[in-house]
Amino acid sequence: MFINRFIGFLPKGNLKKALGFMNKGEYRKACSEFESYLCRKAGVVGGRDQEMVRMYVVESFIEFARELEKERKFEEAARQLEKAVELQPHYADVHFMLGRMYEESGNSVNSRESIKRALAINPNFFRARIMLARSYHRDAKSERVLEELNKALSASPNFFLEHVKDLIREVRNESVSNGIDELFAKLLEERPSSSQVSKQIALESIRNGDYDSAMTELKKCISMNPNYPDLHNMLGIAYASKGMTDDAIMEFETALKINPDYLKARINMALTLYEKGASDESMTHLRVILSLDPGNELARNLMNELQPVLDKR
Repeated sequence: MFINRFIGFLPKGNLKKALGFMNKGEYRKACSEFESYLCRKAGVVGGRDQEMVRMYVVESFIEFARELEKERKFEEAARQLEKAVELQPHYADVHFMLGRMYEESGNSVNSRESIKRALAINPNFFRARIMLARSYHRDAKSERVLEELNKALSASPNFFLEHVKDLIREVRNESVSNGIDELFAKLLEERPSSSQVSKQIALESIRNGDYDSAMTELKKCISMNPNYPDLHNMLGIAYASKGMTDDAIMEFETALKINPDYLKARINMALTLYEKGASDESMTHLRVILSLDPGNELARNLMNELQPVLDKR
């Protein structure tokens, strides 16, 4: 598997173990190892040089929180999400998910504050806007409910628009029926987009070694979201794992055209070129990585593998 070769260039330690567990979908163990790694780093994983590590750590905390949510361990899930927010405070989705876990735990004050933070990042976050309106409804603050619902109208998907209008009418009429609660429940129902579903299937397929399925799903995602570098990077990983090196390189190149500072794609590019035998090109990418991150151990280890090959010429 491509990511296993990637992990092979990491020095031994908590980070290598964590990525190995994450690759297998064992998020509890991955989080434990990541936390040990963070302790050694004094809790700091910052800067462009640590972008890739920070993304993996945050993803593990989020996925572990999802598992805990399914087990209805809401307080523990909230603690994992708090760690994710500390490392990456600019993800509106994580603040929203944290708000839901606080609500499920009976912590309405922290829930509302988390939802407000999600909306500060993304004012058009429809479900967050509806959830904030519902929190005011539970406090019998009708004016605040209407204020939030009117804001939600401009961000509402078409298939929810009539529900929002119905809800506004119910609140204005000061309905005491269950209609308001039922409308809020409909609007907050989890409905992942087709691209989100495809991306999740692709992630699971890559972990299970089903690269053909991953490629099919990622192509669907890219057709809807062509400018997301992470999707091209994932497709590159799937191609590389199938031995389709040239196709993998094209996807990594596309990801880097969208975001030249995307270290994860650049390292994957260097590793793929290395395996193809294109040592000079691989070394070029490694030098770029080390110019951005002089202490990048993975890039340094790969460079140490390449240098003897180049010296023999």
